[in-house]
Amino acid sequence: MPQERTLLYTGHEFTVEHVRSHAQQGPDWSALYTLESRRIIFPAGRTVLDVRSGDGTWLADGLTAMHFDDAMVYQLRLAARAARHSMVVSQHRLPRADAAPAFFLLSPRSLYRVHSAQRQLRAGDAAADAIFSLVDELGMSRRQAPLTGAVARVKRLLAETADCEAKLSMRDVADAVSRSPFHLARSFRQQTGLSLHQYRQHLRLAAAMERLADGDRDLAGIAHDLGYCSQSHLGAVFRRDVGVTMGEARRMLASARI
Repeated sequence: MPQERTLLYTGHEFTVEHVRSHAQQGPDWSALYTLESRRIIFPAGRTVLDVRSGDGTWLADGLTAMHFDDAMVYQLRLAARAARHSMVVSQHRLPRADAAPAFFLLSPRSLYRVHSAQRQLRAGDAAADAIFSLVDELGMSRRQAPLTGAVARVKRLLAETADCEAKLSMRDVADAVSRSPFHLARSFRQQTGLSLHQYRQHLRLAAAMERLADGDRDLAGIAHDLGYCSQSHLGAVFRRDVGVTMGEARRMLASARI
């Protein structure tokens, strides 16, 4: 898969790169990849990506961090025709070794820390402690099991429509996968740890952060495009779940994209 890699930090503890993977045409699986060294891939933008390793297949989106160990063999399949931005931490000393990749859902606060750490590293500021904190946090996070059936289809639908189908109701989501809203809501929470509403909210906040990192300064326009009734509504949700105001995030993340 064609990539552009930008080195952000190198030290004894780890190496940090920004990776831009170009859009891949076609629905086919990639060739087999074998990693030379362990790495953690933090999302820094919107993506919908299938990852296959051994007998398991996982769906990774803009909330998903991935951990791959040494010599791990895997395949990728892009579900969205868009460039994928990631912050990749290599050669870290995470003590646990796994035979299969590990997938973790990041909170909006953690996603913001990914963006801000990348911005600081790009500016030449010392942000190694922030990377340490993000890596340590994954060791305490809930791992996501391979998803199948209705929950997998819903997760894909939410990821693909988070910023373009704001009026999609939860009943619409349930109807799209031929499930009752009650049973879908219960199974979704059991498998992901979040409610459908929380998951979609987090995806929208991730989309807002991506636009701020891309240099978008129109907060009212972002709120409208993501389906919020007003800028103040999005601002209140952003402040509650991310921990900073949108204005503060706009200043911090300006020119964060590489």
